[in-house]
Amino acid sequence: MRADHASYACGAALGFLGDLATGDPRRGHPVAAFGTAALAAERLLWRDHRGAGALYTALCAGGAAAGAALTVR
Repeated sequence: MRADHASYACGAALGFLGDLATGDPRRGHPVAAFGTAALAAERLLWRDHRGAGALYTALCAGGAAAGAALTVR
């Protein structure tokens, strides 16, 4: 097995075991929070206009990228 496949398999196994041990949080799950924020932004920004769609996409993608960058730091 190549090294990149082995590291993926180890990461997947550790993630699976960690999920079995701790489960999903009852409140404050990051994916659910992102979905709630994206829905609120869509309700606020939705228009039948390309610029509004571009702003929504930039806000959601930029927010996710900024969150990931802050997590790394």
